[in-house]
Amino acid sequence: MANKRIEYLDVVKLFTIYLVILGHVVGFIDPTLEISGSLHYFIYSFHMPLFMLLCGYFVTSMNKPFLEMLSKKAKQLLLPAITCTAICCVYLYFFRTHVNFRDEIIGNSWFLKVLFVYYIFFYFLRKIKINEWLLFIVACIILFVIPKGSTLQVNLLFPYFIGGYMLRKYNVLEKYGKSSILLFIMFLLFLVSLLYLCYNNIPEYVPVNYNTLHDCFFIILMRYLVGFSGSLFFILLISKSDIFLSGMKLYNKMALYGRYTLGIYVLQTILVVNIFPDIVEWNMQNEILLNFVVAPLISLFVLLICIIMIKLLSSSRNLDILMFGGQYSK
Repeated sequence: MANKRIEYLDVVKLFTIYLVILGHVVGFIDPTLEISGSLHYFIYSFHMPLFMLLCGYFVTSMNKPFLEMLSKKAKQLLLPAITCTAICCVYLYFFRTHVNFRDEIIGNSWFLKVLFVYYIFFYFLRKIKINEWLLFIVACIILFVIPKGSTLQVNLLFPYFIGGYMLRKYNVLEKYGKSSILLFIMFLLFLVSLLYLCYNNIPEYVPVNYNTLHDCFFIILMRYLVGFSGSLFFILLISKSDIFLSGMKLYNKMALYGRYTLGIYVLQTILVVNIFPDIVEWNMQNEILLNFVVAPLISLFVLLICIIMIKLLSSSRNLDILMFGGQYSK
């Protein structure tokens, strides 16, 4: 299926990358999460699953020759990750002491690296001529049980990538995207599963491997339930809002900037994850003020700064290739 722009999904992309920034902003304002813990827990319950589900929905280049696909995705995903990692390592070398560069090199821009791995894995999966549903179930199981499969959440996020692909393949959003009943069901599932996890003090991240599957199967299942239901709830909510907002100038701008997701992710990694914690000090004790005013406004400011920087940097073809995989230069 051709990769066609869908305005409300571009808005969902912008919303998702805003949540990524907000989660990181909360982390550097309140590293111990004593004040912002509830907001942080809410964001991390579904925002990366939603990010990966959207990537699976728009998966492309799978019908190209393997080397052509590999080259395209390496340029689009790995090159920005390498550039971002290099910039952050240089900054950390000069401005911080006792830096674990090994962890920085592995973990920096981790989402882009994981997505690159998924493209390769998914490319070969589609070459296997068996029932698609069975194939993807077996693939998820393999990822769950292989050694080090939880590195960078590779095994944890793959079902969301596949889920996004299936949504597109079976036209689920086209058929049911405006359904109020489905929206309400996803809201209830998200609310109940999130409250269950909060009530039982389940950590934001549960490693998925053979041992945890054996010992914490129900918890992992609830984690997936909250991730999928939360992702679908916000997709459906914005889809419903599209009926009333489509055509409005601000909404159209949001859809336009939703195409800048990769660039925003790279720049916020440099700014929010690495630089801002060194130059900004906070002494915030008011939970409501932090969660609903300060952190959201700072995150919006960062989002706007990233958009401006993308426009400036992408005016140079070479910088656009290095920083953003050549996606934005005209």
